[in-house]
Amino acid sequence: MQIATWQMPLKNPPQLVQAGRGVHGGRRRVEEFQLPELWSLHLYGYDGLFSIDGHEFPIKRGWASVTPPNAKVVYRFSGESRHIFAHFRLPVGGDLVTMPVMQDLGEAFEPLSRAMEEAAGWLPSQPRRASVRLWDVLWQLAGQPMAEQEPHKRLHPALSRAVREIELHLSDVILIPVVAKRAEISHNHLTRLFRAQFGVTIEGYIRRRRVERALHLLSHTTLTVKTIAGEVGLPDLHFFNKTIRSTTKMSPREYRRRRGES
Repeated sequence: MQIATWQMPLKNPPQLVQAGRGVHGGRRRVEEFQLPELWSLHLYGYDGLFSIDGHEFPIKRGWASVTPPNAKVVYRFSGESRHIFAHFRLPVGGDLVTMPVMQDLGEAFEPLSRAMEEAAGWLPSQPRRASVRLWDVLWQLAGQPMAEQEPHKRLHPALSRAVREIELHLSDVILIPVVAKRAEISHNHLTRLFRAQFGVTIEGYIRRRRVERALHLLSHTTLTVKTIAGEVGLPDLHFFNKTIRSTTKMSPREYRRRRGES
């Protein structure tokens, strides 16, 4: 299904900036969204409606959308709405590829979802690898195979599984024993792996990733501060404000304003 299309420069790999699972519609049934500098990919696990620059599109489970930088998107939800997202930059220049705004992925939805989950899990420690996986997904969405790949350096398998689990559940309550169980490793061993790889405990890593995603959303989206707090798993607004202030020495609103001025 191709209702409308964009012309995307896909000759060179994108730079994946943020990716993971998102949950909208829990508190607000209508949400305005805008990324001034970044492209956006969504893989939908719900039915809804969105309009982009005044043009309306239905959302169906198993569909995907791609929107360009600075597009004003309004989402309308019927309830809690889960999806997989990616925010990314594209290098200017090169051959242009036609990309549908919205398309039904059919049987390709599950493998492409898994690919984006892998990209989200790799992003903190292997950003180039994550960007290449996104590149592959974008070529598939455009209906063309990607011509090249890059060699990878793998994390410890258990650490890779744990990072992926964390990245995909930043908006939820994360229990360390559950992470360790799904990573198929003991809590103590996993803690040692996190300290060796990232220099922090698992709890410290989760806190850091939540703050990084929150700062990204404050800088690059028009979501409310309350919505962002829920998106990063810190729904207590007082605690969210305190957490952001401890990192940036600014309140979330002040950080957003200063980023906008710069």
